[in-house]
Amino acid sequence: MNKILIANRSEIASRIIQTCKYLEIKTVAIYSPEDKFASFVYDATESYPLTKSGIGGYLDQEEIIQIAKISNCDAIHPGYGFLSEMADFAQKVIDSGLIWIGPTPKQINLMGDKIQAKNLMQQINVPTIPGFEISANCDIANLKSKVAEIGYPILLKAALGGGGKAMRRVNNESEFESHFNAVKREAEYLFNSSSIFIEKYIENGRHIEVQIAGDPENIIHLFERDCSIQRRHQKVIEEATSTFVSQNCLEKIYETAVMAAKSINYKNLGTVEFIVTTSEQFYFLEMNTRLQVEHPVSEAISGIDFVALQIHLAEDNKLPYNQNEIQKHGHSIECRILAEDTNNNFAPSTGTIALLNLPKSNFVRIDHNLQEGMEITGSFDSMLAKVITSGRDRNETKLKMLQALDKLKIEGIDTNIEFLKSILKSKEFDKGKIFTNSLNNENFVSTLLENNKIESTDKNISNEELALIAAALIPHKQTHHENKNVSKTQSNWKNSSWK
Repeated sequence: MNKILIANRSEIASRIIQTCKYLEIKTVAIYSPEDKFASFVYDATESYPLTKSGIGGYLDQEEIIQIAKISNCDAIHPGYGFLSEMADFAQKVIDSGLIWIGPTPKQINLMGDKIQAKNLMQQINVPTIPGFEISANCDIANLKSKVAEIGYPILLKAALGGGGKAMRRVNNESEFESHFNAVKREAEYLFNSSSIFIEKYIENGRHIEVQIAGDPENIIHLFERDCSIQRRHQKVIEEATSTFVSQNCLEKIYETAVMAAKSINYKNLGTVEFIVTTSEQFYFLEMNTRLQVEHPVSEAISGIDFVALQIHLAEDNKLPYNQNEIQKHGHSIECRILAEDTNNNFAPSTGTIALLNLPKSNFVRIDHNLQEGMEITGSFDSMLAKVITSGRDRNETKLKMLQALDKLKIEGIDTNIEFLKSILKSKEFDKGKIFTNSLNNENFVSTLLENNKIESTDKNISNEELALIAAALIPHKQTHHENKNVSKTQSNWKNSSWK
């Protein structure tokens, strides 16, 4: 490939551009009027304005393909969100003579419909959560009767949904109708489909997902991420690897994820998501046919640049690694920095960034597109940046993250930085007692925030913690997997800080 159009914006656009620069591939950025002065626009080799404003511009399939053609691109990289899991767009890209950097349209379609994906997994004996599809002309009374058979709480989910959207927990029958109607409206608005299904809600579950990569002949896994720390089905803190699920259980999950991908001859990168109970039973949730927001933690422990690997596979190359050549090193944590007011029920925050101070360290990576004077509006997702730290173990990595968050200053808007610190400082975090539903408990969240305020006021960092941080800063010898034939898929982002 000589030139790639990035059908996305903000931090993920900059992320893809960085790898393309390393691979000496030219890039084309597209931007809505709101993003005219964003740094990703100037990081790219070329940039083209979109006609529509807001999200609409980044969803205009015809205009995006037209820009790719007139700028003589070879390929389109969709990033995550927007058009990344729209099979019709992937097919249009291919039909226009361009390379689609991702799985095939058929594979996107198979896994994009959550009901279809669940049925497919059942056919190959992958465990799935008890539940059922809701028919178009369903009767509410009959629905309530069927739900009673599997028992509350349940989860209402849009069949074509993702990213925690159009999803509601229902605790009892009195809540059912209002939540059902809400999910139906959201599904129609967000995904242009009113198809919904119901699943038994797993209390105190862990969200464990497996990164996979495939070529036409082979599929491998790149270990797991623990994404259990969520709020309202939105991931907040992600880790690689999971330290609270046994290796025996993880090996079974790896095997199941690879089997799921092989069942559809999966090509390129993807993620198979599972929910794991306290007794280590696990169930298939869904498969995401794109690059994940939280991919940096997996890059950190594997030493592999996932965007470079995506491009390598999209060029019809074989996987550069066998499974036994992939090794994991240490631990990595990612915190999502969001524009939200944690003291006002996490309401979205807007305004202008008056001051930006980013921690500079060889153990901190920050994926962002921020700059002083930038206006943060409600037009797009509330995520401002991702802070990633890596270390020899979980505790060392946590201390590095706390130090990074202490040094990170974003003024002019409200952020969740203090909330993230309160989670990391909690005994529940240390003991692995924060599950997928924990941050939905208002009392628990209030206690976290209050404890963080008290600690920030009354307690300096302990001598023991200072010693651990100091030790973490001392360079230490690590063994990295090397493959001379495919060195350009090795990660540039391990223990690095970049814009």
